[in-house]
Order: sequence, then structure tokens, then C-alpha cells
Amino acid sequence: MGATIAEKILARAAARDRVTPGEYIWATPDLTVAHDRDYPRYRQRMKAVGLHKIAAAAKLVVSIDHRPYSNDAREIETRAWTRNDIKEQGVGTFFDLGRNGISHNITVDHGMVRPGMLVITADTRSPALGCVGALGIANGSGFIVTLYTGKTWLQVPHTIKVTVSGQARPGVLSRDISTHIIGTIGGSKADYRVLEFSGTAMEAMSVEERHTLCNAMVDIGVKGAIVVPDKVTAEYCRRFPYATPDTFVTSDTDAHFESELHFDIGTLEPQISLPPEPENVAPVSKVAGQKIDQAFVGSCMGGKIDDLRAAAAVLRGHKVAQGVRLIVIPATYVAYQQALEEGLMQVFAAAGAQVAIGTCGPCCGLISPLGDGETCISTSTRNDPGRMGSPNSTIYLASAATVAASAVTGMISDPREFLK
Repeated sequence: MGATIAEKILARAAARDRVTPGEYIWATPDLTVAHDRDYPRYRQRMKAVGLHKIAAAAKLVVSIDHRPYSNDAREIETRAWTRNDIKEQGVGTFFDLGRNGISHNITVDHGMVRPGMLVITADTRSPALGCVGALGIANGSGFIVTLYTGKTWLQVPHTIKVTVSGQARPGVLSRDISTHIIGTIGGSKADYRVLEFSGTAMEAMSVEERHTLCNAMVDIGVKGAIVVPDKVTAEYCRRFPYATPDTFVTSDTDAHFESELHFDIGTLEPQISLPPEPENVAPVSKVAGQKIDQAFVGSCMGGKIDDLRAAAAVLRGHKVAQGVRLIVIPATYVAYQQALEEGLMQVFAAAGAQVAIGTCGPCCGLISPLGDGETCISTSTRNDPGRMGSPNSTIYLASAATVAASAVTGMISDPREFLK
């Protein structure tokens, strides 16, 4: 019997001929990633028990992205401590303020993640890196083990094959497709699985759109999500001289999948995640008219260049509604530069948006937190009560186009009305 993409990646990382779903392995990651909330926390725990040295510092990427602009005294001290420790340990790549970006995006923007790699991170959004045919796995507090040993311990997951076909209608973005898929599959089927995506709809998606898709699957409990590498992946590799694999890792024709799922997105309309969780999904037509106080285009899921383009296409020639705050935050400095070159920032400024750069920001309530009774529509990751501020606020999740349309009207709106 053949092997899936995930099984092949894990077998290589474990120096094995093959691995079997359900068994436990020690694997050596090709890259490890942490941000300013995880790195100091786990490093200080290590030092508290006498573990002072990082085993594979050259493979480690650290970014300051969650609270880069905080003036909290404790946060300032932690950032200084982090900078010093990174220098002492010889960490391979550090994205500080000025060249920063959200950790889940920045490694892709710089071509650091390649097809067939095993990437271990401390943060949950790691499966997003499957957008280029890699296997990204979040290790939580187990990241301490990876820091100290250079290896990771995990159970080999089963793989579900997901075929996505059809052509999306104008105004229906990758986020809408992703939201529809997680609402249909649900956590009971996806928990600790790898979802392997292919199909004609996937072939039409950019790397950024695939990043959104893989990222969204985190919210139904997946261990990983991988888009089968293809011509789009090859084009990504050609952008970086150090990211040119001779072959892609693909599943064997006789690989065993736990199940196979099929989606046709040809008739799909824009989708909304309603409170209190991302998989509580409805079409925009069922929610249109809901008044909002804030709109946010950004985060690791909604701040890529494709998202910024979609928001600008709706906002061009319009103003943000009176009484509504629109915040736009490119996920990385690379996306910010590209948006500048394309004139997107002028569109956001003319519309009346507030713009920052390279931070999670409102996604976890660290910029413009919501007050009691306020409602936000956002491209961010989750909508748990209290996620963006007051536990008595309300969060809807949607695509960048839907968020932009809602910011203009002051209520949840169908972006297709702006794109006719």
C-alpha cells in the first residue's frame, strides 16, 4: 500500500521507510517557528529547569508580531529579553520591528517554507503552511521539547482527501470557500486529521488563497492541511533561488485515505461565520443588515496581498460609514510594500481606514478592542466571546470583500453589490 503526502513527509523526518497512522514517532523538523508570545515563555521555562541551549537554533525563525507596539512595561522588558536571548542562542532568523510580519505568513513571503518540509511551530495556525505542499504542525507546550532536542514527538495522523471543484463566482473568495468547507466538515470528522486538498478549484487558487484555506482548517481541529503541489507551487519555488526542489511530495495512487470528500463551489455565495465559533456558518444573505461598529481586514488569515486587493476593489470610490471603524493591517512587510506599489494604500486612506503593519492587532484584542455591546466583522481567525475585547461584544468572520462592503454600508453586506 502506498503513502499519503503527510505520511511521506513524516517518514523522512523520522528517518523511516514508512510510517503508519496511529503510531508514535520522533521526527526532526526542517524548520521551527515561534513568535513573541511563545518564544520567551518557553525559553524562560527551559532556563528555570536548567535547560539553557537551543538544539537547532539555525533552523528557528522568531518574529515579533503579537504586541509589537505595546508600551506595557512588562512587554517592553520581555521584548528586550527576547532580543538578547536570540543573539546568545544564534537563532537563524529574527524578524524584529521594521522588517516584521505575522509568523504564520512571513516564512512563506520569504520562501523559507518549501514543498515536502516538516515545519513545527508553537502556535495553532501552523497548518496554513500546507499552502506550498509542506506539513505544518503546531506543538503547543511541546515546543519546549523541540527547542531543547531539535526533534518533535507526535502521533501519525490519518489523512482525508478533499476534492474541491467548480469555478467561484465573482465576489466569492478563498475565505468563503474555506468557511463553507469547515462548516460542512465540522470538528468531529477533522480532529487530528490531515486534510489533503486537490481539484480544479484548488488549481485556480494562488499561494495566498491556499494559505487562507489551510489556515481555516485549524478551527475544526486538524493536525495539518496540505494542498497537493502543482504549477502554482512550482511558480512559488521559482521566486526564491534557495527554494527549488527537484520533485514534489505527492500521494501514491494506492495511498489509503480515511475518507474522501467532494465540494463543488460553483454556486456558492459569500459566507459568514456567526458567533460563537468559526464553524457556525451561514450565507451572507441570512445575516445581511446586521449593524456593525468595527470592521477589520488583516490577521494571518485575512491580511495577505490577495485580501488587500479584494478589500480595495470594494472600497475604491467609497467612504467608510459614519460611526464605523475600519482597520486594515497587512500581515507582513512584504504585503505592505506590494500594496503600496499597487496603490492600495491610497484607496484605504481615501476611504477613511486606519492602517498599521505586521501585527495580529485586533485579531486577539490588542489593537482597538471591542467594548460592551459592540459588533465587529473581521477577516481574522476566530470569533470566540471576548476574543477581540469585551466578552459582551459580537464577532462575525468573513472575507476581505465582505468586510469592506460592510464597512461602507455600516451593516453586514453582500460584496457582490459593489462588484457589478
